[in-house]
Amino acid sequence: MLEMREIAPDIFFLKVPVPLTVGDINVYIFRGDVPTLLDTGTNTPGVFDLIQTALNKLKIKKLEQVILTHWHVDHAGTAHLFAGQGARILMNMKEYFRWKSFMEGETDDLFREWAREEAATSSISLIDDMCKAYGKLRQKMTVLPDHVEEIVPMQILQAGNYFLQSILTPGHTEGHLAFFENRGKRLFSGDMLLPDMISYPDIWREEGKFTSGLVSHLQSLDIMEKLDANAYFPSHGEPQLDPALRCQETRNEIHKQAVQYDSTRSVFENAVRLNHGTENLAGLFMRLHYVYGWKKIFEQNHKSLDG
Repeated sequence: MLEMREIAPDIFFLKVPVPLTVGDINVYIFRGDVPTLLDTGTNTPGVFDLIQTALNKLKIKKLEQVILTHWHVDHAGTAHLFAGQGARILMNMKEYFRWKSFMEGETDDLFREWAREEAATSSISLIDDMCKAYGKLRQKMTVLPDHVEEIVPMQILQAGNYFLQSILTPGHTEGHLAFFENRGKRLFSGDMLLPDMISYPDIWREEGKFTSGLVSHLQSLDIMEKLDANAYFPSHGEPQLDPALRCQETRNEIHKQAVQYDSTRSVFENAVRLNHGTENLAGLFMRLHYVYGWKKIFEQNHKSLDG
């Protein structure tokens, strides 16, 4: 049964089950002059067919474009199938190149290099296990399209009968985009503003050094809060009113969580402790990213105090 509803004239919210711990993802369909899909779900059985059923129900004969908030498998996994039907695929090129690196296994090498700097030596075999587990995602849940088109920050895109402005909101990924519909003051926030959780921050290089997306996440919250949106439409959880309030709550939650960081322990030791001593790979992977972010906030705060 389709779990779909109209959230504004000719804008539809569709909940799509995915075989991941998040359980499902919200995709958004814009009906009108430029039929558009925002995010796609995983490349797993039933996902493409479910979205196609929704498009048919809405009498959308041809999808013109797919807009992607970021490259992760639950957001971009089936993009290639829509491309095969003639839809344009649009995304931030930083996200495309990270997706390409993931498909080629280069992100595994980056993660291992980071682990050698931040994790205890004894954890390297566990890092390898994580890379193998996440390698299955590229084998089963996503396919890189042959061609994508670039979205640059602040670009105006027509979607259905609406116009969306792309907002660069790094944190969960380096090139994550949110989209702001100015007429109705609606924010399509992707994974950067969620009602029930805080997405884990990515790790990337800046000027040759590793950094955490959590620092950027805090800056992105400032950007989204200043948009003065009336409502936000996240990738997970129900659409909500008052995104500015949720930005403030999220910022406070991040700072409260960050006090759990113990500077006398390695990032890996902190993550294992928070993982209740278990070595569940998915949970540990996310906690490593959170803890590394807390470390960067800790270092940033102490640097400002020393200054």
